[in-house]
Amino acid sequence: MLLVYIADAIWVVALSLVAGASRQAMRRIEPQTRVPMTLGASGWRAPRNVALVFVPALATMVGLAFLLAARLAETVNAQLLIFGVRAFAASLLALFHFLWLTAAMRTLAEEGALKP
Repeated sequence: MLLVYIADAIWVVALSLVAGASRQAMRRIEPQTRVPMTLGASGWRAPRNVALVFVPALATMVGLAFLLAARLAETVNAQLLIFGVRAFAASLLALFHFLWLTAAMRTLAEEGALKP
């Protein structure tokens, strides 16, 4: 059961880092700006609020699903496996968000769409 709580803590840290990065980016982007949703400059764009809230919201939903799976695991082997998946998924999701946000901010800076 201890692994469940450790994985919860890892997930909370990852979510807080992702939400904090989105919040900081939101301060630098004008409200009417459309943010690139791909890692390159080309591709589709979404409104600022949708783009910056999407990954934290998705991460929360995925984290809750993993949380439910961890609570329903009956054997130690299942708990250990779910712990590994949760820890890996939390770090991977945070890494993906930071890579995307860095690329999006670089694109917006090149376009002059960021506040000073």
